[in-house]
Order: sequence, then C-alpha cells, then structure tokens
Amino acid sequence: MARFFALDRSQQKGLRHGAAGFLTLLGATTLLTTTLRAQTMMQMAGETGTTNAAPAAPKAPVVAPANSSAKPPVPPQAPPPPVPDTFNRYGKIWAPSDDVAHPIKLSVQFPGVGEMKIPSQDELNVRDKLEQLAVLSDDDIRAQLALWPPYAKMKLADEGQLLMRIQQFKEQRTKVAMDKARDLGLLNSLTPDQKAKFEKEYWDKRLKMDHEMAKQFEPILKAREQKLQDELFREFSMPGTAIPAPPKPPAAPVAQAKPGTPPPAVSPPAAKPTTAPVTQVKPGASTNAPSATPPVAQGPTH
Repeated sequence: MARFFALDRSQQKGLRHGAAGFLTLLGATTLLTTTLRAQTMMQMAGETGTTNAAPAAPKAPVVAPANSSAKPPVPPQAPPPPVPDTFNRYGKIWAPSDDVAHPIKLSVQFPGVGEMKIPSQDELNVRDKLEQLAVLSDDDIRAQLALWPPYAKMKLADEGQLLMRIQQFKEQRTKVAMDKARDLGLLNSLTPDQKAKFEKEYWDKRLKMDHEMAKQFEPILKAREQKLQDELFREFSMPGTAIPAPPKPPAAPVAQAKPGTPPPAVSPPAAKPTTAPVTQVKPGASTNAPSATPPVAQGPTH
C-alpha cells in the first residue's frame, strides 16, 4: 500500500483503470459461465424427462357414423347470366367482306329464311335437268340449249340470264361440295381429280336422298298445311260458310299435234253380236205348222 501511495498520480490512475477493467472482465466471464451452465442443466433435464416418460396409450379407433360418407347436399347455384350477343342480335346474317371501309356484308336470303319447304316433283325435275347441264362444258351447254325449242324463241336478255343462272348454279354446286369436304377434314388432302370425283359423288347421293325425303314428307306437309288453312278459315270466316274444297291436282298436259300432222283416226265402236230369237213351242201346238223363223236347235238337257 505504501508503494502504491509512493507512485505519482499518473501511475495511480493507470492502475485504477487496469483494476476496473479486470474486475469488469471477471464479472462478465462469471455471468456467461453461469448462464451456459443453467442452459445445459435445463437441456439435460428435458432429455431425461422425455426418455423416462411412459409411452402414450394407443388411441382408440374412431368409428365414423353410417351417414358420414355422404357429403352434405350442395345447394343449387344460379347459373351465371348469359352474355348478350349484340353482334348476332338478328342471327348469323352477315359474312366477312373484302371491302376495307365496310368489312361486313349481308349474307341472308330474303324472303323465306327459315321457312319449312319441301320441293315438289316439278322442282326436283328442274333440279335434275340443271345437274345434267352443270357437268357439261360451256360449248356443250350451248349446244344442248340450241336443241331446246323454247330457247330459240327467247329474247337475247333472257338467253343471257339463263346462261348466267346456269353458271351461278355450277359455282354454287362446287362450293357446297367443297364446304362439305372441308367439314369432313378431307379438302387439303384431295387432288384436283379427287375433288371433281368427290363433287360428283356428293351430289349423286344428295339428290337421291332429297328425292326420297320429298316423297316421304310431302304428303305430311300437305296434310298439315290443309289443317292449318281449315283452322284459320273457321276462325275468320262468316258463320255457316262452308270450308272450300282443296284444289285438285293439275291434269296431265295433252300432247298437241304438230302443224300439218293429220288427226288420229277414230275407230267406230264395235257392233254387238246379234243372236236369233228362240221360238217357244206352246203345248198342244203342232210342230209341223210353218213359222217365219226357223227354231234354233236346243242342246241336250240333262
């Protein structure tokens, strides 16, 4: 202690700071050692308790009720409201156009759109004749029309309109057949020869089907139309008015003879064969008496 006081003030101050730092370091070391020891003891106690603990009893199986498998009914949900199709408000009556200023064009046949119609036999016959012309070349078509007497009596405008209609029919005929080939996924794989054959086979089978369907459904449609007309007549006619009879089918046309041909000879009706009267002999009369008409011999009677 005497040595400490013998030191000057600067030396004393350095010793004081060194002692304070040593004490601070010693305290921190002691605190850290105590904390680590406590944590180690707690971990050891936890592991020992876990090891010595009794095994847990097995859980009893949970018996599900009988109706637990069925899911609760889901209440019906209202379907979402349909999105309004403003573009097709009046149906698909439009088609893309090549005009840039007007990219959409009208594509519908007025009137008669959606009308139930079965072609008559006369219309089917006209269709058959057009089909025969459609497979010919332009020169062959002109040659065939030249053999048709009404064609020579038409005006030039009517002749040109007829040729234009035949050309439109040919183009529409090809378009419909190729659209069907596209729908079947065959268009891209067909050669030009196969396309021509496909078009011919399609229309041959289609026309046969159309004839069969018209023959089957034409009487049904006529009967339904007659029933509709009768109901409308009863509703809007005056009371007591009889329902008009349905129109009679047109009579078959009579073939007219060409000028200069003599009329057919009319044969007279065949004469009926005449038989001589049979003379009856009265009882008691003499058979030797002369008579104006000789008796007809009777055959043997049995």
